[in-house]
Amino acid sequence: MANVNTEPGARLRELRKRRGLTQEDLAEMANLSVPVIKKIEQGGTARMETFRQIAKVLGVTTVWFVAAGPPRPTADNGDDTVLAAIRSAITPPIGFDGTPILGTADHDDVALSRLVDAAAAVNRVYHADRYEDLAYLLPALIRSANYHVAHLDGAERTQARRTRSAVLALSGRYLIQIRAHDLALLTLQDATRDAVAAGDQALAASAMSGQAWAMLRQGRFDEVERLCSSVADQIEPRMSTATPDELSAWGWMLMRASAGAIRNNRSGEAAEYLSLAKAAGARLGHEHALGGQNTFGPLTAALQEPENAMIEGRPDKALEAMDALPRDVGRTDSSTYNRARLDRARALVRVGNTEKATEVMTQLRRQHGEWLQYQQSARDVTEEIVQSRTRSLSTDQRELVDFLDLDE
Repeated sequence: MANVNTEPGARLRELRKRRGLTQEDLAEMANLSVPVIKKIEQGGTARMETFRQIAKVLGVTTVWFVAAGPPRPTADNGDDTVLAAIRSAITPPIGFDGTPILGTADHDDVALSRLVDAAAAVNRVYHADRYEDLAYLLPALIRSANYHVAHLDGAERTQARRTRSAVLALSGRYLIQIRAHDLALLTLQDATRDAVAAGDQALAASAMSGQAWAMLRQGRFDEVERLCSSVADQIEPRMSTATPDELSAWGWMLMRASAGAIRNNRSGEAAEYLSLAKAAGARLGHEHALGGQNTFGPLTAALQEPENAMIEGRPDKALEAMDALPRDVGRTDSSTYNRARLDRARALVRVGNTEKATEVMTQLRRQHGEWLQYQQSARDVTEEIVQSRTRSLSTDQRELVDFLDLDE
């Protein structure tokens, strides 16, 4: 059995007492309920944002509560079977001679131009939020990309690696959306290796941004900040001569560093990273597609501010930041903007405007329903709406509950 002090609840109880606080004191200072504090100290789980609020009060980083320990036994949820096809494509079996057994349908049909066209088509499918289609398309596309890299050489092999990097980066982002974070991280690491081997900094930065996103979902805030701030230092461009790709790559690393720092109760550092990211966006003056993948510019950089404000527990500040977003600078990618809309809905609930929050969520359901169904934060926001109501659910609220398979 693990040492009890490796458990978050025991660590919280020990630190709280060391600070001379009762459970009631801590709950009041962290703006939480006493039952939440009791639940955690008794071994229950909590969201990372809850640990952040507690960490801020107690003067430690958020990851202080995330101690190493043995995993708890869990029931098989069937994910391995559901993801079997894409898992096989990303991690093919290795034969006795060390060669991957690709199982591709290409056989001897190498057609690099067709692979490039197919990758571009699937990229459009991803940005249209057609996740069910991606589940069928990605495994075959990854296998084909693997086959082309294995059977081409010279400049064509470099192009095949560049294409595979883009395919893997897209696959990694899809896997994050469906919460297969470990597989996503492996995929994005391979995408980074391909981009570096192909000498494509923009693609490498896009893939590393994806790595950071996956690690944020795993609670690895220290590592995200270290990775992204280190890479940002390495690729910092000269502002007067920087290309759009260079500014975008640098900006995304700074945004992810800010996201890691704010989640780890390092608000000062998060603000510094974000200020530099905004400077990169302002220098660009418009939104730019980084390596054909992520979009970066003044709008994308500005969207990090309301996210940070929500993590700090400042819904008023988040709404002010959303109202001050730059206009007429182009469009960011839909998933980035839609996540900001979820933050807006959550902020509206927390300032007491449940009706407006419901309106935002209803618009998302109607415009991006397939994307919304995969977002845990959509469920969280809808649950907050339900819990904050003072009368019966409205028609729109009931439809949200039904759409996301929640209990009233």
